[in-house]
Amino acid sequence: MEAARIIRTVYPERYVEDSKLEIASPYVGLHDLYRSGKVNASKIEPILVSPRVIAQVYRDRPERLAPVGEHDFLNQYGTLAPNEKHLFVNPNTHTIAQFRTVDFGMEECSLVIRLPRYDEPLEGKDPFLMDPSSTLAVYTLDVPGTLDVRMLSWRTHPARTSKLGSLIPRAGEESEVARFPCVWASLHTFEVACAIGSECLLDVWSSQNKTWGVYMYQHQTV
Repeated sequence: MEAARIIRTVYPERYVEDSKLEIASPYVGLHDLYRSGKVNASKIEPILVSPRVIAQVYRDRPERLAPVGEHDFLNQYGTLAPNEKHLFVNPNTHTIAQFRTVDFGMEECSLVIRLPRYDEPLEGKDPFLMDPSSTLAVYTLDVPGTLDVRMLSWRTHPARTSKLGSLIPRAGEESEVARFPCVWASLHTFEVACAIGSECLLDVWSSQNKTWGVYMYQHQTV
């Protein structure tokens, strides 16, 4: 039951009240087992984690709410919401992304930005746009629980707690921002912005089959 709820909360909850419930660990005794030295863990490759929510806030329009469901569409079955994520940064637009860690013994994380080549075929109608001279800055945000993007704007967005790192993104590459500890089931919220002095531009959409944008890896620690 708890494992199922963990998986559900990797993505936005249908009811915000669910997000306030404490998540009990299904991994009872595993810390003691591995600490005893009687068992060696199998080798596990890093796990790629998508943002549970990602949205934009606008410095020049501080009251505007973050866009939600930009690619939702109607068909005979009702409203469909593709699993697509938008990373968009320019001098007036910042992207807020929140992740939840999802597995035991994978408690070192790295935040990365993955971009297509300029000539990469894209699945959607939205182009990949980037100023190659862009420098991005990434900040950690003070968010004690799950983020409700329906209430998110420049005016209401969470305060920064620290600068995680800076990077110059490259088309066709995966760039690591930084590594940091990430205990099981924890939430991590970031703000991606232009670095001070950079007139940056980065606009890219992921799709069901293409993982472009901002992602997090979990690395094995047992």
